[in-house]
Amino acid sequence: MPSFVRGIFAGALHDSLLFPYPAPLDRRDAAEARVVRRLIDDLRQMQHEGLIDSARFDEEETIGEDVIRALARTGFLALSIPKEYGGLGLSMTGYARIFGELSRTDASLAVLVGVHCGLGSKAIVLFGNAEQKARYLPMLARGETLAAYALTEPETGSDAQHVRTTARLSPDGSRWILNGRKLWIGNGQRAGVIATFAQTDVERGGKIVQRPTAFIIRPDMPGFRVDRLIRKMGIRGSTQAELVYEELEVPADHVLGVVGKGFGVAVHVLNGGRLTLAAGCTAGTKQVAAEMTEFAEQRVQFGRPIADFEITQRKLARVASDIYAADAMLGILAELASSSVVGDDAEDWALEAACCKVFTSEMIWRAADELVQVAGGRGFVKPYPYERWLRDSRINRIFEGTNEILRLFIALNGIQGPAERLKEIGSALRRPVRNLGLISGFAASRLRSALGATPTLDVAVDERLATHKRYFEKHVAELRTVAERVIQHYRADIVERQQELERLADMAVELFATGCVLARTQRLIEERGVALAEHEIELCDLFVIESGRRFRASRESVQSAQDELRRNVAHTVRAAGGYFVADSILEAGTPAEIAEEDTRSPRV
Repeated sequence: MPSFVRGIFAGALHDSLLFPYPAPLDRRDAAEARVVRRLIDDLRQMQHEGLIDSARFDEEETIGEDVIRALARTGFLALSIPKEYGGLGLSMTGYARIFGELSRTDASLAVLVGVHCGLGSKAIVLFGNAEQKARYLPMLARGETLAAYALTEPETGSDAQHVRTTARLSPDGSRWILNGRKLWIGNGQRAGVIATFAQTDVERGGKIVQRPTAFIIRPDMPGFRVDRLIRKMGIRGSTQAELVYEELEVPADHVLGVVGKGFGVAVHVLNGGRLTLAAGCTAGTKQVAAEMTEFAEQRVQFGRPIADFEITQRKLARVASDIYAADAMLGILAELASSSVVGDDAEDWALEAACCKVFTSEMIWRAADELVQVAGGRGFVKPYPYERWLRDSRINRIFEGTNEILRLFIALNGIQGPAERLKEIGSALRRPVRNLGLISGFAASRLRSALGATPTLDVAVDERLATHKRYFEKHVAELRTVAERVIQHYRADIVERQQELERLADMAVELFATGCVLARTQRLIEERGVALAEHEIELCDLFVIESGRRFRASRESVQSAQDELRRNVAHTVRAAGGYFVADSILEAGTPAEIAEEDTRSPRV
């Protein structure tokens, strides 16, 4: 299966990946839709009864065991676990919908469940052998213990290739000995089953090299300890811990997957994590939009509700059109993920997942910030929830790979096809494997990017969308032209021109979002007719036009003379250790300088 995003870098449109837009879940799997609706009802009931109390979670910086037991009873800890192991066996689409509702209800609760179901348990579902699944998945499905996923380390954040934790095989081959530290580990202090990663010696090309391997560990294994809990700005109800492995003894049969293939485990699990994070951000932004609208209608200034003022209306319109785009992207991504299998083709929706994660995490941050602004002083203080929502939303741009790293991931993978004919660029693109851990495991080819695709959107669309379609095709062609121009200009140095890569990634994100919006809007027009889809068409119009403007701004910034100016200013700032110009009112100096000046200055 090709990648839509990788294709557009080569000017190739795989429109069959977007058109026709996927049908809602209840039309595709009525039984699963009933389970999803039941879970949503249970969640709302728990909130109505006061069991889920976001303000209390935030103040106490924990989610109580009574809440976790209730989640277990209702099936929220079994979402991603196959039915044969006692789970609900939801598809990625069903799981994404539930995760979105969790996020809308409480961000900390979503983190707890997401780490358990979407990371820790999911790693065993995808890569565990029959014995490991039979041993651990039933207890995780019942909620007897929580699962965690320990990848991040103090020295390595998004770089799964270069974890510092090491694992050596004992002389008798019965166990692995792990040494290292893991940081920011969700559920880390209360999880009974943890998927983790360490470097192991493997043979490659006749040489012994180190490659990551995934392991299942438990806190009762000798050498494991929780060093500390992390206090945070937001999602304070969830708990993150720093874990220490000191000669941690892990039985040899607890290798997860294949020795030396841990990077693949991390990539596949994190792809799913990016899908659910996007679902959470999208649903969370819907809640923010509802609260913003309610407050703006009720808050009267100058004799009128502030919703009457165009500045407020601009904010409401932007957040609504962004949600429409995010929802459209989510539907496509969930379909790609649900139809994918773990194997050689499983990475084919990785770029789409990265685009979704970047777009939605920045969307919810903007929306939460605008809500605080609309609420004025009430947005900044307790007991109003607005300031908590702002704090909770900030982490999403860091979770599951920072947006800066993901932009490089999108661009570097995207330009592989167009750059293949230049050997020195191909070598340069492999360097980030060592430096950033971005590309390994992605066997892109230019032929595959273009196979079965054309430079045009070869689907019929309603006349209301015809102009958008023409501009979309034009912008796809421009992305290819700009990508090839940048590659030719910088050649092997392209991997160091991260400002240019960021622009290419931003253009790709806008195009993927626009393609999804057009596909969903066309489906709604076909099902309802233009008259009954008028509001959705207006959302489409607003988003596509604004997205096109952002696309052009990124395109026009390519090869900007200001890039060198920025590098020069940054160099000066670094050399000075910060801002370097004297204060415009009064330069105070250091305490020692002030004391010396006092001895020279006459006293009056």
